[in-house]
Amino acid sequence: MKDKIRLQFLGAVGYVTGSRTLIETENTRVYVDAGLYQGPRYIEEKNFLPLETDASKIDAILLTHAHIDHSGFLPLLIKKGFQGAVYCTYSTAKLLEILLPDAGRLQEEEYKFYSKKKITQYNLDGPLFTEQDAIKALDFLKPVSFNKEFKFQDFKIKFFWAGHIVGASYIQIKINKKTILFSGDIGPVNTIFHKERENPPPADYVIIESTYGTRLHEKEDYTEKMQHAIKSVIKKKGMLIIPSFAVGRTQLVLYVLFKLIKEKKIQPIPIFLDSPMATRATKVYLENPNEIKNDVIKEGFLEFMKSDAVKMIEDVAESKRLNYYTGPGIIVSASGMCSGGRIMHHLFNRLWDRRNVLLFAGYQANGTLGRTLLEGALRVKIFNRELPVRCSIEKINSFSAHADQNGLISWVKSMGKKQPQKIFINHGEDESREELKKKLTELIYSDIEIPKSEYIYYL
Repeated sequence: MKDKIRLQFLGAVGYVTGSRTLIETENTRVYVDAGLYQGPRYIEEKNFLPLETDASKIDAILLTHAHIDHSGFLPLLIKKGFQGAVYCTYSTAKLLEILLPDAGRLQEEEYKFYSKKKITQYNLDGPLFTEQDAIKALDFLKPVSFNKEFKFQDFKIKFFWAGHIVGASYIQIKINKKTILFSGDIGPVNTIFHKERENPPPADYVIIESTYGTRLHEKEDYTEKMQHAIKSVIKKKGMLIIPSFAVGRTQLVLYVLFKLIKEKKIQPIPIFLDSPMATRATKVYLENPNEIKNDVIKEGFLEFMKSDAVKMIEDVAESKRLNYYTGPGIIVSASGMCSGGRIMHHLFNRLWDRRNVLLFAGYQANGTLGRTLLEGALRVKIFNRELPVRCSIEKINSFSAHADQNGLISWVKSMGKKQPQKIFINHGEDESREELKKKLTELIYSDIEIPKSEYIYYL
């Protein structure tokens, strides 16, 4: 079908991870995103399935942002023969220097623990990819600027600021007289820390995420919750432990702490950022102030982070010495769902102590230690040892970096009077996709499709 554009959804169809979409013409084949599936074992096992396309015949990859569920498949594609360019924003490229090698290390560790049965089942003779594979993938990155159109074969491409994490973008692709827009992950309407998202440009065809297609963000006074937790540990001379995602969430948490100190709502106490990945990601944020809200900059957050107000800990020995710090103080550490990383050592050493407070600043998935603790477990097992949970446990619900249902709808409506000819709802569980379709159908006249996995759509 000459001159037709073919669209094929190879990932995130009915899931909130694993984003990968093929868009091709007669002469050009491009992936938009190349993400790993993440979550429970039954979801992650999809990463081991045979590739749907010959990686060597993909001409280029466009990445909306650096999160591993949008970028983590990249080292495997290169390992399988991909030789093209990988286009992303400059900030995304900087984050990938941190995130991809770490993903490779995790793949190596996971392979060691895989059962022989599983290895045989998927014909694995090694990890999906290694740390060295991930480092090699960095050589394929071709950073581009926001709002600057460039040409790749049949495609004219432009990246727009999405307000999700540093570097995150919507991607506009023009082919002949047709315009296709990929949303990537869309940031919330009223951001706390990141610069507000750009209004998306008009498009004939739109591929939109639906992570929060059924949900509305909770309204709460997050500063009051943070203030209450800090005052509690000051009074008891304990420690506030905050599990936090390294990219985006950690930087927002540090900003809220900064603001409470600046406004004299809490007295300054030691703040420790104990995550090498979060420390490096924070430096990327500090190097890209144009992607942070102007108010945050004017208030002096960058100067605060460059001072000694936050102790950034990278050395393992220094991290271990925190076990003997009596408080009051604050430890921000990864992983955000308590599924690994240095946070595990802090929980091991602090959960049993009533002077401490554990504050969750993000979503805790089913099956994670974070969810178990949040649901009120009295005892948990860490490092094969059962521990009593005596510390206070609190949660802030309003720190999401994703647009909620209203935010997704307003994103579509903000394209202007010319509505898309067709909208594809992807990157969400089926319930979320169905609910978002229902809401959009009530408001706009565009044809709305819930795409099927690997089915070819002609534009």
